[in-house]
This record gives sequence, structure tokens and C-alpha cells, in this order.
Amino acid sequence: MVKIRLAKFGRTHSPIYRIVAMDSKSPREGRYLDILGTYDPRTGNIVSINVDSINQWVQKGAQLSDRVEAILKQVSNSKTS
Repeated sequence: MVKIRLAKFGRTHSPIYRIVAMDSKSPREGRYLDILGTYDPRTGNIVSINVDSINQWVQKGAQLSDRVEAILKQVSNSKTS
């Protein structure tokens, strides 16, 4: 099963997460299928996100993690405001 979730990268004590599509059995920093965006938890900023690609993966049957779903809601709320 394919999941859209966060993969950690960046420096020690300064994490940045990539929003990636990967197999649900892969480890967090394991091999991913597609990079869909970048998220900085320290500032709460979404550095980049490709909503169209995320929607394509969801149509193919991928499942969103809880955190990625919250990030997408944050993006949609900022677009409507």
C-alpha cells in the first residue's frame, strides 16, 4: 500500500520534512516513490507543496497520514483566506 507521509531530513536539531509517497512498509527515511512537498515544523511554514500530484496519488489509492492531512487543510484554509 502506498502512503503519503513525512520523511525527515535536514540537520540535527533542525529537522525539515519532505512530503513523499512511499510504500507503507518502508522506514521513515527509506526509499520513496515521489517527492510531493517540503514542510518546516520549526516555523510551521509549508516551503513547497504540489497539491495536484498529491491528488493524483490519492486517486490511485494512496492514503494520507494524519499529519499530511492536517498540512493540506492548512494549505486550503490559507488559499481561501
